Amino acid sequence: MPADPRYTSSSRKIRKLASEKDIELKRSCGEISCAECKRSKLKCDRKIPCGSCVRRGCSNFCPNGTSTSADSSTLSSSLPGTEKLHSKISEMGQRIRQLEDALAILQSSVSSEPHALLADKLLSIKSIPEPHSSPKDALAETMDAFGTLTIGESGEAKFFGPSAGSEALLLADTELPLEMFDPQTGAPALLNNLASMAFLGSGCETGSDTFEKAMTMLFAGLPPRTRAWSLCETYLEHSCWHLQLLTRQELIEDILTPIYNAKKEHEDPAGHPCIQISPYKFAHLYLVFAQGVLDDLTLPAVHVEGEKYHHYACAALALRPFIDTPEVQTVRVILLIVHYRSCAGERYTRDSVWALASLGCKLAQSIGMHRDPARWHMDEKAAEFRRKMFWEIYLRDLLQSLTLGRPPSIELSYVDCGFPTCAGLEDFDAQYWKWKYQFVRDVLEPVMKLTLSAAPPSYKTILELDSKVREMVLPPALKAFITSEGASTYINAGSHMKSYLLLNFRSVGMLFIHRSFFAQALLDYPENPLRSPYATSFLATYRAASVMIRSTFKHLELYPELFMRWWGAWTQLFSSAIIVGSVATKAPSSSMASTAFKELGLAVDMFERGVGISQRARTGLAILKKLKEKASLALSNYCSSTNYGAPSPALSILNSQEDGTDELALFGGQMSVLVTKATSQKSPSWHISSSSSGASPSPTAILDQGNDQGIHPSLMQYMPLIPPTSPAINFSVSASNFEAQSLEQSAFNGSVPVSWNARMPGHSVDIPSQWVSGHVVHDPNYFDLFQQLQQEAPSTDVTALDTWGANDMTDLGQLMNVDSDMDWVAFMKECGTVNPATFGA
Repeated sequence: MPADPRYTSSSRKIRKLASEKDIELKRSCGEISCAECKRSKLKCDRKIPCGSCVRRGCSNFCPNGTSTSADSSTLSSSLPGTEKLHSKISEMGQRIRQLEDALAILQSSVSSEPHALLADKLLSIKSIPEPHSSPKDALAETMDAFGTLTIGESGEAKFFGPSAGSEALLLADTELPLEMFDPQTGAPALLNNLASMAFLGSGCETGSDTFEKAMTMLFAGLPPRTRAWSLCETYLEHSCWHLQLLTRQELIEDILTPIYNAKKEHEDPAGHPCIQISPYKFAHLYLVFAQGVLDDLTLPAVHVEGEKYHHYACAALALRPFIDTPEVQTVRVILLIVHYRSCAGERYTRDSVWALASLGCKLAQSIGMHRDPARWHMDEKAAEFRRKMFWEIYLRDLLQSLTLGRPPSIELSYVDCGFPTCAGLEDFDAQYWKWKYQFVRDVLEPVMKLTLSAAPPSYKTILELDSKVREMVLPPALKAFITSEGASTYINAGSHMKSYLLLNFRSVGMLFIHRSFFAQALLDYPENPLRSPYATSFLATYRAASVMIRSTFKHLELYPELFMRWWGAWTQLFSSAIIVGSVATKAPSSSMASTAFKELGLAVDMFERGVGISQRARTGLAILKKLKEKASLALSNYCSSTNYGAPSPALSILNSQEDGTDELALFGGQMSVLVTKATSQKSPSWHISSSSSGASPSPTAILDQGNDQGIHPSLMQYMPLIPPTSPAINFSVSASNFEAQSLEQSAFNGSVPVSWNARMPGHSVDIPSQWVSGHVVHDPNYFDLFQQLQQEAPSTDVTALDTWGANDMTDLGQLMNVDSDMDWVAFMKECGTVNPATFGA
């Protein structure tokens, strides 16, 4: 027969009273800290009265009383007879407790109903009231996402800012490949020496013996004309979608043809060379060759031939004192080197690429490229070239800085250079480049300024920036192109990659804006992150990550080899996978956990396809497999505890893991110090051959599911900004027979465990029919989180989005906890995801 709940409640109250009495008796005997020291978090010597209370003028209510305000001690000491009065109150309180205990015992023997005098509101009369927590105290433990400082085994330090969570995670497992190009055997000694001094900027005097010998070697190193044409065509088709550096006319008529005509003259023993070639032209052409090799789909990824051409280009650059006498051509050469090194695997670090981009910015500023050339009445062609090169070097530096979480080299307040007109281009291309530059200037630059600022921004400012991202709608020509991409008509590789950028630019912006707040919401409210004050950021980040994963899956199918060679795709896909994996791992009871786990499996599948092509994919796959294992175990344990009332034994594996990092804390930029292991050098397998989908719940479905769980009020004001997803069908599988599967079966096979598939107990997930049938639609609005704002951009009153409820104090700078780093470390130790030895005992 079940116990009477009323009797059980009465017994619980009696036990609670007995426990409180024991605590007070221990305090009266000096066995534990006094109440005031505990409240004030002071060290107590356990004397009566204790030394801390004596010094603070609180001895009159030590050990069981507490101060009710900051001035109570001063007020108490100024009133005559206060000490005697407090002593009398304490005695009366103890006597009242004794009478309450006796009454409770007597009442329980004659009735199961609690006595009327033992109501909760009457029991609290005898106690000295605790001070009420102010709204500031309730929000005191928020994150201070100031980034991560990594320290190597030799003491070398490296800083990753708040937006560099992905890079900090990837750094932990990065392995440097063996140098595949040996300059000692692949190039003449003179060119080796010049290449090693390329960025000293000292140059070489024109006409000198060294200069002439080097130019002769540069001519001799050129590939046959047919191979040169092939590499140039590959560059124009596969590389020009990302950067607007060289047009076909510039590359063929101004660089390739003159150089090969001059080469023919040099090889003619009877002739006298008349065509003079600048070292900059050689640098341009060799870098085009190098990039063409990287994007030549008939060659293995990161082929050694590309590094050879890059080496020759650096030698050509060293022949000019480009630091002291830079030209616009110099900036373009630096941009080509940055682009090549970004795509050359892990042979070149992100730090070196970032430093080179910064150098390019400084060279651009030194020749006034940040000021509009119309001031100097330049001809239109020269002005257009300067504008184009300035915005390309600015864009490259901004993206590299944002990726690493470091300040950019150019501040827009000093810039008045206009956008290039893109005259002569088709309407789609012209609008593509213009929209791209505008997005960088109006969205990514403010994102950089806010997220990396030393002074944390207010959350209302974050929401204003969120609204600004949504208002950046695509021009009609770009929308029409993306809509027609799914038709049976042929689309070239460059246009296909451009459509990927258009679909995901704003999602990337959302990830950078909200990721720190996403991590905080998930850690503070794992059972239901939508109850967090940062529910807006949680939902925006999750949906942006979902859009990114599905869009990557779509674009990977048409040109998979080319797509997987681009490092940027792996970086953003990795960030998105960490987000959905964190939802499944940290919040298994969330209504989104099921779909998040499916999307994590989809991302892992794509990383597995890229291990033979990209070093970044190989590094990311190892991390994501660990995360997927944790997610599978967390979901298994949740379902087991829900269905059987006991946690799964498999959870012990999760709690015992000590991999040295916590993905969510690092990703959110909230871990202060990370000790990195020494990078090992092993020969990578460049030719490993390798051979599912989910959808996020619609906002309406999330609201419907969250009505009985509780949703933070700020989210209700945010939800109208998010459109519904495509038409969906509902399917669910009973979880009543769920049992944890082996890791080989459930953690790494890219699917949700068999008997736990579409939903958690008590929740249903709407899965769009396009994904159930296995077909991917080519509707930009389906993959675009913001299709509602493609048609109109309503003004959003951000001041109405009161994420703090009634509290107006939204400046995060006033809410930071100086001990937040220790809180993160303690949290990771409790989760079993960090090795205590890494941070000390």
